[in-house]
Amino acid sequence: MTGTQAPALVGKTLDGEPFDLASMRGQVVLLNVWATWCQPCREELPELERLHELYASRGFSVVGVSVDRRAALRAVRAMVDDFSLTYPIVFDPEAEAVGPWQIRGYPTTFLVDRSGAIVWRIDGIVRPTDSDLATHLEAALAASP
Repeated sequence: MTGTQAPALVGKTLDGEPFDLASMRGQVVLLNVWATWCQPCREELPELERLHELYASRGFSVVGVSVDRRAALRAVRAMVDDFSLTYPIVFDPEAEAVGPWQIRGYPTTFLVDRSGAIVWRIDGIVRPTDSDLATHLEAALAASP
């Protein structure tokens, strides 16, 4: 999927606000698909929050997509609070929004550049030592909108 335009991603945030990834065109977005029951997902949340805070001033945002069941909404909110996540979280209990993203497991993370193209993907945990992500992130941030 890298090198292709990101599929549409439309849904509602945990606060019930409408979300459309297309509205973030012009920014660099790290789209992270996760679930509360996924231990590797929990492990990477501090790193995702760190990246969100570190690069926000450069036109960057992390966007989380929780694929937990509707009955787990309280657990999703608790996890967001526990990890003090400040980036948007889309709640996608039927995995409809992420359907076109070809998710094979959790977590799965995509880096979407300012033009809306997927420039990097990882099936698995995002680690602070991931030099491949760092390289792609810097290149995406350096590119003009």
